[in-house]
Amino acid sequence: MTTPHVSVVVPTHNRPQLLAEALASLVAQTFTNWEAIVVDDASTPPVPGDLGDARIRVVRVDPGRGGAAAKDRGIQDARGEVVAYLDDDDVYAPTYLEHSLTVLDRHPEIDVVYMGVTWFGSNGSWGQDNYNRAMERFLAAAAGIREGELSLFGAALLPALINSVPMAFQRPVVRRAALERIGGYRADCLLWDCDWAIRAALDSRAALLHAGLYCQRAEGQGYSSKQSRAVEHLQSGVEIMETLWASSRAGHHPEHADTFRRAAAKAWFNLAWHHYLQGRRSKALQPLWRSASIHPGLAHLKLLARLGLPHNKHAQI
Repeated sequence: MTTPHVSVVVPTHNRPQLLAEALASLVAQTFTNWEAIVVDDASTPPVPGDLGDARIRVVRVDPGRGGAAAKDRGIQDARGEVVAYLDDDDVYAPTYLEHSLTVLDRHPEIDVVYMGVTWFGSNGSWGQDNYNRAMERFLAAAAGIREGELSLFGAALLPALINSVPMAFQRPVVRRAALERIGGYRADCLLWDCDWAIRAALDSRAALLHAGLYCQRAEGQGYSSKQSRAVEHLQSGVEIMETLWASSRAGHHPEHADTFRRAAAKAWFNLAWHHYLQGRRSKALQPLWRSASIHPGLAHLKLLARLGLPHNKHAQI
């Protein structure tokens, strides 16, 4: 069998109809030398072994371990020089692989090309508007060098990602050699895509293809993106920054230790502020104390004072 140039990892769980749409978009790619590893994360019933195209293989994981572990399981079976990802509820535009691989071919110094996103579905307009605003702010901070539809990034990418990881930067196409250096996805991290992008910025060079070739479904179907999980998201942000800070103190990119220290303090403060806005004043105290112990500032005193005042969710520090 011819070795595929690119391996596409497709984690899935109990979404047979959406999975069929995702795979149809893959079969329709203008670049054809690919393989797909569908990682069935304990679906009931299981994903069939034969999905109608010899380039598509199914790997079963049972019991299920979640999306991050499913992605890493797919990476283990990938044979391509380049690895891409497709969530089971999303689709690729027909030229997704062609254009991402062209970027890597023309820029051998680039390890990761992130892919612009187009939103669709019942909440697509809302998602697209939020994405566009987030990207505008992010690109100003990341200070990339724009070459047509491509932006090339330098040292400013890391602090920009620490502050925000827009959806495009959760859609990487990465050289396998770089992936082995960066590492895979952490199964114990809720915001695993954000965590990976930040770690990748430490150990790789990156570009962004602005064209929205990754098509993101917005139907309220996401497992981890529910608004009700806001506290879990903030806690995951805390864990990411604390882990990176600990790693830098242990000798992995020690030059960024102070950056991650400040980021950990901010993440704790964001959690405290969220609890305050929700009227959970007692729960705000512990993350506020932790934030102040890492990097004290005037904002901590202001929030501490607010915790003794009548609640006003519209107040700003």
